[in-house]
Amino acid sequence: MVLLSVAVYLALYPQSYPAPVSLLLEGAPVALPIFGASICFWIRKSNPVFVFSLVAIFAYFVDALSATQTVAVYIVLPLCWLVLALSEERGLLTPAGFTKAVSLLVLALVIMSLDYPADDLGIFANFWIDLHYVLHWRPSWGPGLALPALALATFALATLFLTVRLARKHRPLDAGYLGALIALFGGGLRQGDQSATAIFLILISLLLILALFQESHRMAFLDELTGIPGRRALLADMKKLGRRYSLAMVDVDFFKKFNDSYGHDVGDQVLRMIASRLNQTGGGSRAYRYGGEEFTLLFPGKDAKEAIDYLEDVRERIEKTAFVVRGQDRPNKKPKRAPGQSGNKRVKITVSIGISERKDKQDEPEDIMKNADRALYKAKDKGRNCVIRN
Repeated sequence: MVLLSVAVYLALYPQSYPAPVSLLLEGAPVALPIFGASICFWIRKSNPVFVFSLVAIFAYFVDALSATQTVAVYIVLPLCWLVLALSEERGLLTPAGFTKAVSLLVLALVIMSLDYPADDLGIFANFWIDLHYVLHWRPSWGPGLALPALALATFALATLFLTVRLARKHRPLDAGYLGALIALFGGGLRQGDQSATAIFLILISLLLILALFQESHRMAFLDELTGIPGRRALLADMKKLGRRYSLAMVDVDFFKKFNDSYGHDVGDQVLRMIASRLNQTGGGSRAYRYGGEEFTLLFPGKDAKEAIDYLEDVRERIEKTAFVVRGQDRPNKKPKRAPGQSGNKRVKITVSIGISERKDKQDEPEDIMKNADRALYKAKDKGRNCVIRN
């Protein structure tokens, strides 16, 4: 938001920029996308590479584009970004990556050919004229609009879909796509102003680069399956603990047997359910996925006696959760069943928990974790589905 506000201010109130700033406005619109693409290779994100490539090409040729070509860019770019944002990551050197690259190249060639004289197209001349009319058409109530109707429609469509996606996924890269789209719209409103266009192109790259750094942090510290912090985040947070805390290790009972019986997809659903319940544990706790079917709960500022009631509560809530396993032969259309009949199987999921606390000034977090692990093994030996304090 700060970057967007600064860009809008600079675009609306042009100043006599000093030489270093003028040089930045000349080189950064192309240099920043190249830098952003290199970050994509580092974190193995292919779709943003295409977005940065489009920004770099547009920035390089923007002064040479005709009015029709510029309008076409502002119509096509929002749709391209929308498709790239919604499509799966399949890599660059793959058939999917090759298809995307060829498609974007074809679009670029079509845009570059829009200045071809209609008189030389013979029977296609009328179609060419109609196409130019559609590209430039503005409603009767909006002759002063900076962008034609078709461009406004593609911006609105892309903004709607990206906003919904961001609200559902809450991923930094989706926020970057949406912010970059808004910045592109700002550039469209100021088309013809070279300084303003450069400012908004720089803003596009900065927003996407910032989103990539946030995305890399999310990938490093959040568990992709469950959405809660992973082991790396746990180890980092353990270094920040104070003098008083407790730590609990949580393990799903008979999880291997469950996976063998119902499959890994159902097992993944169980892990997501467990993570959701653990994430709701009170007492100021923090939930982490330690690995496999094992989770960790940290209770900063609480000893084991204070934390054990919260653990018992979450253990009981997991036990009482009705987990339904749908049959593998379940038809696409729901069949009619007599009252009380069901084709799905309800299974009970339980967890065993071991908890330990910091008792001595010399105790290291790793020692507390080992003690909690020993308590967890005791809970398994005791019959599972219980909390044991070490």
